[in-house]
Amino acid sequence: MIKGATRRGVLVSSLALTVVAPEAARAAKPPPVLADLHWLGDAPPRAPGAAVWGTPWPRGTVKAKTPLTAAGPDGQALPLQSWPLAYWPDGSLKWTGHAISGAPAKGFQVKPGKPIAPAKPVQVRETPERIEVAAGDLVCRFARAGGHLIESVSLAGRETLSRGRLVCLNQTLPPGDLAPRETQVFEGVIDTVAVEQRGPVRAVVRFEGKHRGAGRDWLPFTVRVAIDVEGRLTLTHSFVFDGDGNKDFIAGLGIRFDVPLTDEPHNRHVRFAGEGEGMWGEAVRNIPGWQPVKFALASKFQDQLRGERAPNLASMDAKTRDQLATVPAWDGYRLFQGDADAFAIDKRTNAKSSWLRADHGGRSPGFGYVGGVSGGVAFGLRHFWQRHPTGLEIEGATTDAATVTLWLWSPQAQAMDLRHYSDLAHGLEIQYEDVEAGHSTPLGVARTNQVFLWPVAATPTREALSGMARTTAEPPLPVGAPAYYHTCGVFGVWAPIDRSTPVKAKLEAAHERLLGFYQHEIEQRRWYGFWDHGDVMHTYDQDRHVWRYDVGGYAWDNSELVPDLWLWTAFLRTGRADIFRMAEAMTRHTGEVDVYHLGPFKGLGSRHNVSHWGDGAKEARISQSLLRRHYYYLTADERTGDLMASLVDADHALLAVNPVRKVAEKTDYPTQARTGPDWFAFASNWLTAWERTGDTKWRDKIVRGLNAIAASSNGMFSGPPFGYDPATATLYDPKTAFTTSYHLVTIMGGAELVFELDGLIDDPAWTKAWTRFCVFYNAPLAERRAALGPKAVDRIFEFPVWHARLTAWASKKLNDPALAQRAWKEFLAKTKSGQEGSPAPISRVEGPMVLKPIDEMANVSTNQSSQWALNLFELLALVGDAAPDALPPGWE
Repeated sequence: MIKGATRRGVLVSSLALTVVAPEAARAAKPPPVLADLHWLGDAPPRAPGAAVWGTPWPRGTVKAKTPLTAAGPDGQALPLQSWPLAYWPDGSLKWTGHAISGAPAKGFQVKPGKPIAPAKPVQVRETPERIEVAAGDLVCRFARAGGHLIESVSLAGRETLSRGRLVCLNQTLPPGDLAPRETQVFEGVIDTVAVEQRGPVRAVVRFEGKHRGAGRDWLPFTVRVAIDVEGRLTLTHSFVFDGDGNKDFIAGLGIRFDVPLTDEPHNRHVRFAGEGEGMWGEAVRNIPGWQPVKFALASKFQDQLRGERAPNLASMDAKTRDQLATVPAWDGYRLFQGDADAFAIDKRTNAKSSWLRADHGGRSPGFGYVGGVSGGVAFGLRHFWQRHPTGLEIEGATTDAATVTLWLWSPQAQAMDLRHYSDLAHGLEIQYEDVEAGHSTPLGVARTNQVFLWPVAATPTREALSGMARTTAEPPLPVGAPAYYHTCGVFGVWAPIDRSTPVKAKLEAAHERLLGFYQHEIEQRRWYGFWDHGDVMHTYDQDRHVWRYDVGGYAWDNSELVPDLWLWTAFLRTGRADIFRMAEAMTRHTGEVDVYHLGPFKGLGSRHNVSHWGDGAKEARISQSLLRRHYYYLTADERTGDLMASLVDADHALLAVNPVRKVAEKTDYPTQARTGPDWFAFASNWLTAWERTGDTKWRDKIVRGLNAIAASSNGMFSGPPFGYDPATATLYDPKTAFTTSYHLVTIMGGAELVFELDGLIDDPAWTKAWTRFCVFYNAPLAERRAALGPKAVDRIFEFPVWHARLTAWASKKLNDPALAQRAWKEFLAKTKSGQEGSPAPISRVEGPMVLKPIDEMANVSTNQSSQWALNLFELLALVGDAAPDALPPGWE
């Protein structure tokens, strides 16, 4: 018996796991094996292109090699390609990836059955020199070596695109330096190429390489080109910065290709998408419709503006030809999005002449077209205005081939400056900044962007191009309903939104207000830009009425206290498209920009800071797979899969970067790892590897650690820093219980990980240790000290609101109604700091104390927001029936 145990302590100590796990309970009455899907945001496709997504399945319902089929509401079978994404412990399918063609606007179903192939399935042919992918009349040829990833794309035998390549411009002096500077030009060179998928709906070719020029190879890239049966190419472009942030200033980074042109200039067309359904469009040589009396074909100007064929020169009389020749032919065009609120379109006749401002607007979706009545290419760069400075550029429109560049970073802007914001140490006490020499480095950070290409046989209508532009901005995605995801038992403890009582309705409304505030803040504060898009700030500065953007560890959040999980769980509960897009942007940011993908910190991420790669704390809590799994499984995104796969050995990084090196005494162990957030982060990496591959060696690593913690002198109250040997994944009991705070153990995703592991790993000793921790973390002081000893004082069990979910979990596990009531009391309590309770009211601030009128939430912090929301979700799921009939006085 535990020393000084109370009745509840005895119950925990002698715990027999008789409570049925949620997964087992659901298995008693299996749901139909049918995934009913609809379009995210009720936004079906408006342009050609196969949809790609992931679908979950309840445990044990779909065997590993079961074929899957799709059908529309009318029962008509749809072409479907499927592949496994994850497996349950029993070997059944947990998640499957899919590509579908011709899916109807009203949605469709996926279920076991023989799939049908498209009438003209995608086919792949490989030779020693190249890879050839055919999709109906579309034939794409990819190189195995050299600088042209895409050799050519032909449509119905006519070449529409050639020489697809990567380009980088670099400067060695920082922006703003007035000294003469040289711009170095680099082009991507292929190292390896592989076919990852071979149809019938979609093929995927993956390239890896570096940018070469100026006597060196740098900026490693991974580019995937997906070719689908509907004739669209989707490029996913990722690069890693491996330069010197103090010497390398990237002045341009882009994807470039040529578009052969055979039509006469007045039958060539250029388009750029503007705001809403807006579309700027002209011919390379405009018919002078402004001279209806003098020019015989002036009436054809409207046809030309619609992209329709105008009479060729040979069919015109000499006078008309001579008159048309006096109209300028425009060779160059560019759209530049310099910030989140302004883009400009310029054009010029040739490189020796000036640019002419054609038009301007606010936010472009980053879509354009160049070609003629005989064909061309429509192209789009996703997150265009959100990731400014971006650009679309067309050169050579008057020649035999136009060159198109989609600028991920436009050379019209100042060069990238990746230096840290300060060359002085500013310290923890005032600035909350963990400073360490050489740690605030961009070496190893990454960014991923997505490009869409539509080769076409003629200039599309403006309406069709507008549909492509909207697809570029928000690609259609099939999703299930919250109830379906919940029935499948994925992602641990959560439940669909619940407004079944007045109190629950008020709590849900409070959360909607909080989340809506953050969505408004992204727009109000303009949290956009190439490196910033997707992140949010950490803490608000009530005196300045701004976030603490310039204050050390209070600036960019970098996944601190897992806002990623907050957003993804909010999406699962509601199915809302706006929440999905917000979570998607955060996942793309935090998994790439805030994490190191090469160099001395590879596998770790950077703690919250003014610079995304600032701070001396490089930790696994930022890089962990737990924060990326939702996006990967819901979208089947291969790049996110790469990121998670690269983390299986991230624990080895602790040999060089001990996470407690500044606060704990040095030990004889190879390194140290806290149960949370360190070891739990590694366990999330292994969980993901286990479910993706079915290889039980990853499960065994998790079990080894769970057993070590359970067998230690104080179970989960040991440490939190344990001795650790990455070579064997062994944790060693430090016998230092109750000497430091436990608050970081579960609030960085540790609780969510363990909740999910509970349904996957049967380990009674671990479950007893974890339940004991959950019961006593928030227990009244006397009860906790009676059970754990006199050292178990409140100051090492901080932030009770953020740990109410532990009490709720113990209540569910032990079937203890008193613990359920205690959990709600903890969650709704007013704390001493006042920073843990319900979201504050939103107020309007105007006048000379602010730059412009703003809406603000007093003293808001993303730590509090994330943890309050996650605890709310988990209490509603675990002990929702015990929610009080009324909220405490003054709570609202």
